[in-house]
Amino acid sequence: MVLFRVISRIPFKILYLFSDVLFFFIYYIFGYRKQVVLSNLAAAFPNKSEQEREKIAREFFQNFCDFIVETVKTLTITQEEIQRRMKLENSEILHRLVNEEKKTVFTMLGHQMNWEWVSLSIASDGIPADVIYKPLSNDFFEKFMLAIRSRFGIKPVSMYNILRDMVSRRKEPRVIGTLADQAPHHPDSAYWSTFFHQETDFFNGTEKLARKFNTPIVFGKVTKIRRGYYSFHLELVAEPSYQDISSGALTEVYIRWLENTLIEQPALWLWSHKRWKHKRTTHPSEDEMVLPKH
Repeated sequence: MVLFRVISRIPFKILYLFSDVLFFFIYYIFGYRKQVVLSNLAAAFPNKSEQEREKIAREFFQNFCDFIVETVKTLTITQEEIQRRMKLENSEILHRLVNEEKKTVFTMLGHQMNWEWVSLSIASDGIPADVIYKPLSNDFFEKFMLAIRSRFGIKPVSMYNILRDMVSRRKEPRVIGTLADQAPHHPDSAYWSTFFHQETDFFNGTEKLARKFNTPIVFGKVTKIRRGYYSFHLELVAEPSYQDISSGALTEVYIRWLENTLIEQPALWLWSHKRWKHKRTTHPSEDEMVLPKH
């Protein structure tokens, strides 16, 4: 951890030189998950040429290497620097709901780089923020990620404890950030829909928690302005009550929004995971809940 803290104090310009070197080795020498990325892109964008998909893949790996050094930099980055590098758009939505109306709000986003800076930018804007995360099996990286995600007063909440946390802190106004675009570990209880032309399983826990605790839902889209600089656009999607909205409808809105978002800047998404590794075998029970992780 001490070594990473020392590295995190290196200026961005030098860190991005490290990123360029890392990209060369990952993309051209080792080909880390390159075939997974190209396979995912071929499934998602069948109408694009092979050259177009390779260009997206190359840009993805460049963004991914930048994301790695930016994540290390997060250990010591200041609130002022975060505010310069991750601009909040429509933050008045969260100020109204959280700071004025004293509500808990779910902010749903995807794995668009740099997602680790999103909660920091919200907290730096004077809005209480928490993140849902999945504990890591490696103790070192678990401590490292918790150190990053607990800066500026943020409280990371394990995905396994979120229901208990919502009950014990239900009167505490805050934003809870969720990344709900990865494949759940239990596809049989997931929400299934068509995503980039294929049947895909999604976490449905955010919608179920929002219904249970009467929590507004906000979507957040990351846009890359230039290297090291992003914007995060907030959009209020739904407020209680949800009695007249059918089960799964809010998750479906998120899926359609996510797909459109990724079409705009596909190279920002985490294509290195096997998005379509699960096949639907059963119909999910409405009583089951799959929680998103950060």
